[in-house]
Amino acid sequence: MTIAEWILLGLIIVTVTLLLISYIKKINLMKKISECLVIPLFAALNVLLLRSYLPDSLHLIKITITVLSLISVSTIFIAFEGKKTLRVAGRFLVLAGICCWIYLYRTIFFIHKVPLWLTIIALAIYFASMIITMVISGKQRPLFYGLFALSFALSAYLNFCSLIFLCFETEGSSVMLFIGTALFVALNAFHFINQARLNFKHAGVIRYSLLLASQVLIACSNILMIR
Repeated sequence: MTIAEWILLGLIIVTVTLLLISYIKKINLMKKISECLVIPLFAALNVLLLRSYLPDSLHLIKITITVLSLISVSTIFIAFEGKKTLRVAGRFLVLAGICCWIYLYRTIFFIHKVPLWLTIIALAIYFASMIITMVISGKQRPLFYGLFALSFALSAYLNFCSLIFLCFETEGSSVMLFIGTALFVALNAFHFINQARLNFKHAGVIRYSLLLASQVLIACSNILMIR
């Protein structure tokens, strides 16, 4: 690793430490600032690591910068959940990030011939999971169900792409990618159930942790993939 990469890694460790302290000590301002800094710092480190594999990694770098920039802005918006406009905009930016990852990984379909039985089983599991989540959420407005179905379908499609990769190329990068996309699906389900029913006290911490973990795993899988 270069000096710049070590510096960024150090800054990430310091920021995550401050974030944990802010959770424990309930220092709201420190929490919001730390949450907004972690992903941009990680994005910078990820891009620097990918640069070592230019020109092969150029496409990965462009997608990574786009996605993590969208997620970074979304975390800033979501940090101010009291304002509905920013909260909604933050959610849509996360969906835009999912679409960018899908754009990158959908090429897996053209590389591997997916068995029909695998597609049917996966669709059945995703559909059942979506229905169960809706049932747990209770009676809601049609718009609520529509937005959930859209976000869940996108995250499920991304997870299916990673599942294909895992089935045909079982290695560190495919395992990491599958876990990351699975956490994205879990994030969508948890967010809508909590919003409708739970109102869990520490829901914000769980949502942010799932979002951060999913993005770190997906982005790091790209580094292993290109090596």
